[in-house]
Amino acid sequence: MIITDEAKVVLEEMLKENGQDSLQASLQQGCCGTSLYFTFTNKKADDQPVIVNGINVLMEGEAVLKTNTVTLKTDDEGKLIVVDSAQASGCC
Repeated sequence: MIITDEAKVVLEEMLKENGQDSLQASLQQGCCGTSLYFTFTNKKADDQPVIVNGINVLMEGEAVLKTNTVTLKTDDEGKLIVVDSAQASGCC
């Protein structure tokens, strides 16, 4: 996973606003198979986050593999977007 410097600033602000300290990467079943999705959370004492550009990222199992091709960045308007180089555009 890559988190650009611009995305880091947005994530830090969002984490602070929500009183959270970590980004959780999980898998979710959808119409086109399994996809990666992100939520904010607080890490527990026994969690071992991966630090990506200064951001705590919690992930387990196959989510780790799915994050290998993911970049979190911002668009032209400064909004956070997820780009997965292994996923074709559109659904299915």
